[in-house]
Amino acid sequence: MQQDMELQQVLYRLFKTQIEFGAHRHGEPLPTIREASEYFRVSVDTVRLVYLRLKQEGYISLSTCVGARVKVNYSKEEIRQNIQHFFACRKETLLDLAQALRPLCRFAQWFALKNSSEKTLDELERSCAALHLSPVYRMLQQLELIYSPLGNELFMRLMRQIFLFFQGPFLSTPQNIEYFWHKNPLLEMIRLCRQKDWPALWDSVDAYQTQLIKFLKQFYSENIRDQPQAEPVAFSWSIYKKTSQICYSLCLDLLLAMRDGAYPQGSLLPPPAKLAEEKQIALNTVRRTYGLLGKLGAVRSINGVGTMVLPLQQNAANSDLADPQLQKRLLEFAQGCQFLAFSCRACVQATLAGMEPASVAKWIERFEAVERGGVYENLLYTCYAFVAAFAPYRAVRTVYAQLLRMLFWGLPLRELHGGREAANAYFSPYLHTLKGCLHRSDWETFAETLEELQIAETRFIVEYLAERGLEEASAIRIPFRAP
Repeated sequence: MQQDMELQQVLYRLFKTQIEFGAHRHGEPLPTIREASEYFRVSVDTVRLVYLRLKQEGYISLSTCVGARVKVNYSKEEIRQNIQHFFACRKETLLDLAQALRPLCRFAQWFALKNSSEKTLDELERSCAALHLSPVYRMLQQLELIYSPLGNELFMRLMRQIFLFFQGPFLSTPQNIEYFWHKNPLLEMIRLCRQKDWPALWDSVDAYQTQLIKFLKQFYSENIRDQPQAEPVAFSWSIYKKTSQICYSLCLDLLLAMRDGAYPQGSLLPPPAKLAEEKQIALNTVRRTYGLLGKLGAVRSINGVGTMVLPLQQNAANSDLADPQLQKRLLEFAQGCQFLAFSCRACVQATLAGMEPASVAKWIERFEAVERGGVYENLLYTCYAFVAAFAPYRAVRTVYAQLLRMLFWGLPLRELHGGREAANAYFSPYLHTLKGCLHRSDWETFAETLEELQIAETRFIVEYLAERGLEEASAIRIPFRAP
C-alpha cells in the first residue's frame, strides 16, 4: 500500500510536468488507464487515482468513452515560461545531481545490468524499440527494469526520486529528446551484456553518465536564462516510503541522542506525554516509538518507573527479531548496506580528494576515538559521517545523511561477529589499515579497503537475515569488487 502511494506521486508529477512542458498539448490523449498500468507496472487503481487528481486540478478531462485528454491549454509562451522557471530555479541542484550520479549509481547500474536475465534484456530491448511511447515513459520503464536485479526497493525509491527531479523533466522538453536519443546508449549496453564484455560495459555506463552531464550543461547554456529572483529548489530524499512516518524518525533521533550521551545507559527517557508535548506530535506516536525502541533492544519499560536506556552491548540480546515491524526496518537496513557497498568506494575517494588536511586530521582523531571506545564496527559510521559532511556534491551528502540514520536500525545485529572481543578482532585490521591510509594520504587504498569491508558486511547481514526467516532478504544481490 505504501509503495502504491509513492508510485501515485511519481506518476502524478510525471504527467503534470509533461503537460506543463507541452509534451502533451490541449486535446491530446494520455495513455489509457490500462496502457499506463502496463507501461509503468502499477495497478489500474493507482493510475486511476492519478488521473482523478489531474482531473480535479484541471489538467485533464476524463470520461469512460474518450478516456483522459489534456484540458489545460498552454500557449507556446506559457510553455516556454514553465520550462524557464522550472530549470532556472534548479540549475545548481541539477548540475550537482548530474555529477553525483557517477559515484552514487555507476557501480550499481553496471552490476544490475551484468546480472540481468535474458528475459530482462529482451524487455529492455523492446522498450527501446517502443518509439510510439514518450521517451519519458520509456526511460522510467527502463530504470525499473535495469535496477530490478538488485532486489533493493530502497535504492529504487532513490532512482525514482532522481528521475522525477532530473531525467523526467529534462526529457520532457523537445530539444533534449534530440540530444539524448539520437543514439540510444542502452542498446549498446544490452549488446555488451549479451556478449558478456563486462569491462566494455563498465566503460559504456561511465560514458553515458559523463554524456548526461555534458548534455545538461549544453541545455542550460543554450536555452535557460539565469533568473536571480527564482527561489532555488533543493534535491531531497527520504529513506522512508512516506514522510508521515514520524515514529521512525523520532526513534532514530532518540537512538542518536543515546549514542551522544544525552540519555546514558540506566537513565530514563522522558515520559511519553512530556515528549509528545515537546515535539508537538501525538501521544500514540511516542508510545509506538518507545515500543519500537524496546523491540530494538535499546530500552526496557519498567512498570512504575519508566522507560530505561539499556547498555549498547545488550541491544542484540534484548531485541525481538521476530517482530514484523522490526523485520521491515532490518530489511531496509540490509538494502542500505548494499547501496553503501555499491557507492562507498567512489564517494569516499571523491570526498577525501577534496578535503583539507585539517579535516583529514579530524577523521584520524575519530578513528582513535573509536579505538578508545572499544566498539570497532563504529568505523563504518565514522567514514560515512565524513562523506555526509564533506562530499563534493550536495546530492551525495543528502543521500549519505539519510543512509547514516538508517545504520542505526542495525542495532540488533551488533553481535553478528560474536561477542565484543571477537567483533573487535574482526574489525581491527580494517581500522588499522584505514587509519594508516589517512596518515599517508593514500585515498585509493582507503576507498578499496572500505569497499571490501562494506561488501563483506552486506553479505553477513543478508545471509543472517535470510537464515532467520526474512525471505525478502534473499532477493538482495551481494556485490563483488568494482572493476
